[in-house]
Amino acid sequence: MFEKLLKASDSLSPSVAKLLQKARLPVEERELLRSTNPDSISVEASYRGPRIEDPITRQTFVDLIEAFQHGQVLHEKYVCHILHQARVILKTLPNYNRIDLSTLHHIYIIGDLHGQLADLLHIFNANGLPAIDNPYIFNGDFVDRGRNSVEVILLLMVALILYPSSVFLNRGNHEDIMVAAQYGFQDEVNRKYRTCKAPLLDLFKDIFSWLPLYSSVHTGKFKLIIIHGGISEYINLEQIKSLQRNRYVSMEVPPESKSGDKQLTADENDEYYQIQDLLWSDPDPYNRRGCRNNNERNIGSFFGPDITEQFLNEYNYSMIIRSHQVKQNGYEYTHNEKVLTVFSASNYCDGYNWGAIIRWDYNEEEPWLISYKTESVEMKKMSFNKQVTLFEDPAYQSLSEKIMTNKSSLQKEFEKRDRYRTNHLPLKVWSEIMTNILRIDLPWLTLRSKLVHEDKQGILYNTMFDEYILDNTKFQISNSGIMEDLYMWKDLLIRLFNLIDQDHSGFISRNEFSDVLKLLLYDENETDGINEAYIEELSSVMDLDKNGRIDINEFLGKIQM
Repeated sequence: MFEKLLKASDSLSPSVAKLLQKARLPVEERELLRSTNPDSISVEASYRGPRIEDPITRQTFVDLIEAFQHGQVLHEKYVCHILHQARVILKTLPNYNRIDLSTLHHIYIIGDLHGQLADLLHIFNANGLPAIDNPYIFNGDFVDRGRNSVEVILLLMVALILYPSSVFLNRGNHEDIMVAAQYGFQDEVNRKYRTCKAPLLDLFKDIFSWLPLYSSVHTGKFKLIIIHGGISEYINLEQIKSLQRNRYVSMEVPPESKSGDKQLTADENDEYYQIQDLLWSDPDPYNRRGCRNNNERNIGSFFGPDITEQFLNEYNYSMIIRSHQVKQNGYEYTHNEKVLTVFSASNYCDGYNWGAIIRWDYNEEEPWLISYKTESVEMKKMSFNKQVTLFEDPAYQSLSEKIMTNKSSLQKEFEKRDRYRTNHLPLKVWSEIMTNILRIDLPWLTLRSKLVHEDKQGILYNTMFDEYILDNTKFQISNSGIMEDLYMWKDLLIRLFNLIDQDHSGFISRNEFSDVLKLLLYDENETDGINEAYIEELSSVMDLDKNGRIDINEFLGKIQM
């Protein structure tokens, strides 16, 4: 639509023609620096929000998270401060992120967030904040539709400033000033920053244009390409690597030609439509072969499984990971499992979808797919500024005792699966053994950093016994008077409850609660006589409203009856 308007600009009113012309041009550097210079912006005495000083630190990051959790709006002076620092980094980056897991060991891949701060904070709370040893790729569509697009993109920019070698940002189709004008981001900036909205929008517009267009990940066994939208038969990665990406401010309005002509040259036109395809395309919904116009979006392409196969073979990739489309489970495989879609905004647009993220570990053949749902009210319950002393935590001690009780069985199984005596096991194998031997299905992916060492070859399984699990005291609990015992151990149970309740929702499933009971009541040989049927009965009693979930308040009320 905008392209047609631009071609007819001679017949438009001067104000509309000027608006369209501005949308197609990169921001003029000198004017951008002048109008958004943080040193020239004063902070009112009434401002009570966080203040950003150099250098930006991890504590700055945590302080911002906590301020945003409680609905505070960052002053425009500090918004400009963050964005200009991030802009310096973005301008130095190539057109794609090159990532090697032999040095990073693992990576989290995050799909569309769309301004849903609760989802971003849940991801950080469950999987750890970005760090040198905890890398993330954010695959575009940070803004629009959600209420906290400004806060989401600011947190991502601070993460980039802190960890430019382990935080990677891809551009999405909503990182486009014309799209942002239609779907909420521009309105949000106008509402939160009334006195400086135009310069700030120019700065965001410029930031968007400098975002890399895709990421290439070498996992050890495979090469992955991470793109927001998709591909077409016309994609030429060599051409994309060398183009001037910041010229393409909007995919809805073509840029001016370098020659000064109104019409783009053939090469420029080719570049423009290739970027459109990267940001806007979808796998063909009917699995048809070939490429065709994406008539659902009126921009980008539908690409078939043959196009995927052709592209992967040509560029020596094993899989395309993309986002761009909401999926009921948060993810979906298509094209013979060669395309994996991940979408991280849960309950999107008041729907009921799950959000999901991907974790891929070095030398692993398959990713971890982690689904979740969040509510905005959960944000205030999350804490990012606490230091837990694990060895003083009764929940950790209880788990340690369970592990030591089963030490011989665990060691036997570890050594059996370690065929070449490397003292290493893949994460998935280690997790399976922990579940099978301990007979509890805890979130080992999350807990492993608290239990065992890990390096690029995998899990160093013996460190669990000689470095982490320090207390070999057998945990005792009597068979008589189970409810009295549960009451006696209520503090420990609460901590175990919170250990399982990773998103701090106040609920765990009955199955998860059963695992808590197993952790307490089973020993290696099940000599205590507590059987599965009894645990199921006890879990059922705890579930007062029979909704399949144990509420922490129900839980406490019942064991004190």
